[in-house]
Amino acid sequence: MIDFKEINSDGEIWELFARDFLTEIGFYVESSVDRGPDGKKDLIISEHLKGNLSNYKFRWLVSCKHFANRNSSNSVKEVDEPNILERVKDFKCDGFIGFYSTVPSSGLNTRLTSLKNNGDIKDYRVFDYKSIENYLITIGYSELVMRYFPKSYRTIKPLHQVFNKYLTLECRQCHKDLLKRIYEDTFTGLIAFVYEYKDVKNEKGENVTIEMIEDVYWACKGDCDARIDHHIKRTLKKHTGWEDIDDLVIPAHFVKWVLSVMNGIENGTSKYTPDAYKKLKHFIMAISQKVMREMTEKERERFKTLMEIDAYGF
Repeated sequence: MIDFKEINSDGEIWELFARDFLTEIGFYVESSVDRGPDGKKDLIISEHLKGNLSNYKFRWLVSCKHFANRNSSNSVKEVDEPNILERVKDFKCDGFIGFYSTVPSSGLNTRLTSLKNNGDIKDYRVFDYKSIENYLITIGYSELVMRYFPKSYRTIKPLHQVFNKYLTLECRQCHKDLLKRIYEDTFTGLIAFVYEYKDVKNEKGENVTIEMIEDVYWACKGDCDARIDHHIKRTLKKHTGWEDIDDLVIPAHFVKWVLSVMNGIENGTSKYTPDAYKKLKHFIMAISQKVMREMTEKERERFKTLMEIDAYGF
């Protein structure tokens, strides 16, 4: 999904991305150090680790390697990471992090495992292209994608933090987050409406038939939804209607669908129970995190002001 070739072969741009990425996930970047014997720049980052009785600072040496643009085998090999132990000790670090746009070779993995098992370094971690991508498509990292991978950003549209906290959209059956499943496959989830037809009188005293929507749920398509739908139709004797979540994250279709729901409420052809209406609102808010763009800092501050005004009832 993320095309790491968008960053050219300039290692310094990859290092800048590594610095910003590691900061976003909670590390403190202490410094960019001088070029090592392999001609590549390293970073020193740290974090505070908490135990039952004490907490202490753990320092990591970060080696940034950007091989995604290579035509030949592009894994990071032992020869690309010389003198790991010496570099860790020279900069008084506790562990080693490889930050790679590709993957480490089996030989490099074996070398790192040996250093840890022998007690030469306390720990090591590798951020390869897939683990980095997994972070970037989740909530809160859209600005990084937009800044460093603008073409990929336009394609994948990562989740945005529209509200103060991320709103999940968990399948009623298996509890997987359907918003995150969008990135795993296509047409994986749906929203369903549970209703029955009722004959009522409208404001003019005329007999009309409306949809009384008693429940709203979302689920994985396939087995999860089939189990829920079977219970609703066979046991509760209710009707169901549904929409693909993959379709609803298309901005124009999202607006069209919301207007259709509003029209049904306005003209009286659809009526919701309080619980069903509450679930509908949660769904709209949650899915907007995929549909809408990231707010600017200025917009966030203005939104806080508007929320304060609403709180006072003005």
